[in-house]
Amino acid sequence: MEPNKVISVEIFGQQLHLKSAADPSYTAQLAEYVDGQIRKVSRQSNDPLKVVLLASMNIANELHEERKKQEETDEILSRRAESLLQRIERSF
Repeated sequence: MEPNKVISVEIFGQQLHLKSAADPSYTAQLAEYVDGQIRKVSRQSNDPLKVVLLASMNIANELHEERKKQEETDEILSRRAESLLQRIERSF
């Protein structure tokens, strides 16, 4: 594991200095994504707290939907693998 580095990013006009072992370019990509989501929501409200909360809810919803898709895919693959294993066992 790499040691923590201080990475500077800007989100919604706020400069943040983050300690992270992650690749700085990855952290910058995350910050850009979060900034974009906040800016998208900021068109609907002038209240910064509300904007950040709504953007957080949108990001959480995206994460939840992707996890649900992954679980469904895992389940399908598990059933297919089980079916293939049964076919192989019957062929011997």
